[in-house]
Amino acid sequence: MKTTLFLARHGQTKWNKVHRFQGQLDSNLTQEGQQQSEKLALNLVTQQIDLIVSSTLGRSVDSALICQRILNIPIAQVNELNERNLGPWQGQYIADIKSDKNYHEILHQFTETSPLNGESAVSCGSRIYQALEALATSHFNKKILVIFHGEALRCFLAKLGHNSSGNAYELFDNACLLPLTYLHGDDSFQLAK
Repeated sequence: MKTTLFLARHGQTKWNKVHRFQGQLDSNLTQEGQQQSEKLALNLVTQQIDLIVSSTLGRSVDSALICQRILNIPIAQVNELNERNLGPWQGQYIADIKSDKNYHEILHQFTETSPLNGESAVSCGSRIYQALEALATSHFNKKILVIFHGEALRCFLAKLGHNSSGNAYELFDNACLLPLTYLHGDDSFQLAK
């Protein structure tokens, strides 16, 4: 048995557009972000999705609501899918933080280093893994659209062993889609080829 999770990043926000870190803060979807969310749903119309799950942050919820209008299926929100907590970096412009000596390690690598009072990539990856595993094990043989966040997605994939040297902005476009299978027989995630 398996559960299929379609992992997606929310549509573009006002802060995405100006390269400002959101983390667990929020900003509204742009018009382009709304259109990206519509396109995301339209790309999944033939997949017979059973449920949409989003983080509890407004940008993900708004993207999920747009998808719901098109796919006409229920939505659930899961707090554990929220974006990585970037501490005092949240609300800051990327250009203003790049000079921090830990910038590259925190946002390009998978380590225990974090911004002051923030969350490490390892902690975030584990949190997302547990949330997705709980979703998969409680929805046998279902197809779920999961709308959450770029940095959380980067950390989760790194936990699966898919490390990269890029940051979330470079790796994941807004409203990108990544199919993932959870195999119940051996309790493992497998990226679609």
